[in-house]
Amino acid sequence: MKNTPFDVLNLNLIKVFLSLYESLNTHRTAEQLNLSQPAISRHLQKLRDAFNDPLFVKVHKGLKPTTKAHFLAENLPKIWHELEAVINHEDEFQLDKLSGKINIALHPVFIDLLSDKLFMKLKHHAPDVELVISVWSKDTQAQLLAGQLDFGITIEPMDLSKELSQRALPKLFAKLYLNKQHPLINEQINQHTFSKYSLAILHVPGWNEHITFTERYLSRFGVSPKIEYRSPHPNSILNVVSQTELIHPIIANYQDLSADQVSKKFIYVDESPVMLESAFCHHYRHRNSPLYQWFYTAITEMLEHEYQLDQSHLDENIPHEQFAQTSHRANCL
Repeated sequence: MKNTPFDVLNLNLIKVFLSLYESLNTHRTAEQLNLSQPAISRHLQKLRDAFNDPLFVKVHKGLKPTTKAHFLAENLPKIWHELEAVINHEDEFQLDKLSGKINIALHPVFIDLLSDKLFMKLKHHAPDVELVISVWSKDTQAQLLAGQLDFGITIEPMDLSKELSQRALPKLFAKLYLNKQHPLINEQINQHTFSKYSLAILHVPGWNEHITFTERYLSRFGVSPKIEYRSPHPNSILNVVSQTELIHPIIANYQDLSADQVSKKFIYVDESPVMLESAFCHHYRHRNSPLYQWFYTAITEMLEHEYQLDQSHLDENIPHEQFAQTSHRANCL
């Protein structure tokens, strides 16, 4: 009896195929799977032999999938994830028994807000787990797909691969930090403020070196802000803000910030506070994971606490009914 593709394939070859289809580049696939490029080439040849199809043809910028490859990529992921869930199924989830590393990526505005809290909570429940936090960058999606990162937190719904799940997290208030003698200290902050004063921006290579979210958001109102200072270090930004008239837009509160350094004000559009969305992102295969649900719940509680703190400090002259009905929704700053 003639062997079918199913008879001759193994799970590793399917993993290589899915990675190749996502990256369309043998070098990137080799890096993602921690294999050599010759090994990837050998695996690709086995795939071609099994399906009697080239699957990927070389083009100027990498690889181009064949019709057969498109068909496989459309149908394999769901089956693959279901098979993985069955194989990895555990009868009982015991967080305190876990060990090893958990690798996550946080949008830079969440680093100060979530990092230490998340570690301390995890340390209490799973003392043998090592938490590794990196900054969300242009490589994060590929790392999530390749399993190099477990999950990530970002501040806007993003156009990500269909293999990645984005679960909504509590919205947070957009804020502005400025020095305590700033001319705006007793004025309401709105979109027009950003055309009058220059900005200090949290700079993250691979994330916002070309255009910041502040610029993208304000372009809706015809406002082009001037950026005078960029730094990857919040303390440096706040130090500059405390000594100049530069203003610093941000979403998450800075923790343990001395009140005599700078002041925090909320940002308004049409007399309503701007609300920013955030999302918990992970590979689709983890959708039923108790561990990922634990992290999602823990982060949700932290952000809800942040929201409640901010809401309690909103200007008292805003009627609660107006706030509830008209809070401005924005992607992010």
